[in-house]
Amino acid sequence: MRDICVLITCCNGIISPGQISCLRDIDERSVRIVGVDASEFGYGSRMVDCFRKVPRANDPGYVQILLSICEEERVDVVLVANDAEFFLSEYKQEFLERGTQLALNDSDLLVSVDDKASFFRLLQKKGLPTPKFHVPANPEEFEEACHDLGYPENPVVAKPRRGGGSRGVRIIRPGLSKQKILLGKLGNQDITFEDMCAGLSEGDVFPSIVVMEYLPGIEYSVDSLVDQGEALIIVPKTRDVSEPGRSLVARVDCNEEVVEAVSTICRELDLHYNINIQFKRGSDGILYPYELNPRIAATIAACRAAGANLLYFGVKLALGEEIPPVSIHNGMRMIRYYQEYYEFPEEKC
Repeated sequence: MRDICVLITCCNGIISPGQISCLRDIDERSVRIVGVDASEFGYGSRMVDCFRKVPRANDPGYVQILLSICEEERVDVVLVANDAEFFLSEYKQEFLERGTQLALNDSDLLVSVDDKASFFRLLQKKGLPTPKFHVPANPEEFEEACHDLGYPENPVVAKPRRGGGSRGVRIIRPGLSKQKILLGKLGNQDITFEDMCAGLSEGDVFPSIVVMEYLPGIEYSVDSLVDQGEALIIVPKTRDVSEPGRSLVARVDCNEEVVEAVSTICRELDLHYNINIQFKRGSDGILYPYELNPRIAATIAACRAAGANLLYFGVKLALGEEIPPVSIHNGMRMIRYYQEYYEFPEEKC
């Protein structure tokens, strides 16, 4: 089997080392890894074989720079690690002309699922379960939406329609004190109804948000490898301890209901490559999908440890190679921790 070169974007993220490690020590071939990022500070750039500093994805020259890197480094597959780069799907042909496969879904689908309101509507159209939600256009509609979703008897969730990593997510809870919010735990997403209304009323343009019911039950983050709508491998994980945007402690739970829900969504939406879907149970006990990430996700390294190297299998899928059978270690637990990396100057004091 021939050796290959894989490019990973946003390689200096806090969870990037786990993703990069999925391409190391591959028995069947050697994988050369090229990492790109707008920042040179991060351990990921020290793990890859070649690091190239690039502008941010919204820079007008970003696409051409990435294409040039792929040509110069003879990249076989590009793995996108950030939602802000989904627009690259529009340039698949340009990458192909340079011998590079872009492991991304088609741009029309990416636009639909990246918008949370559009994602919910797409699920509804397919007759699939969705949490109750509203898309307010002004402060008055926001207040009406909160009350319709059960506030103040129940909490309500508000979040930007676009964006990942739990950025901008707020849980509107009754009976909160501002002192508790100010002095609460790091990454606290709680906010009072009054403060949320006041914040949304500022400015000339009402922000594009979705308001949804609060789902109090168990949470799943599910990684899967999908081939034209067929889920080949599914690895469900419970989020036992988390902080906004990432799992700190997760456990593989091969729950058949979750597996079936993922298979159905992948089939109905005709998804492809690496897909991450997040679920929570509602107060009615029903399992609701609340976010879909059509890319390599933060906990994909845990799938490798559990017996399914989904990130590398995504590369094989992009190259048209056969995916081997796997056996998943049900019950395996991931505990995330931070470790320091040190660089020393040549001279000592």
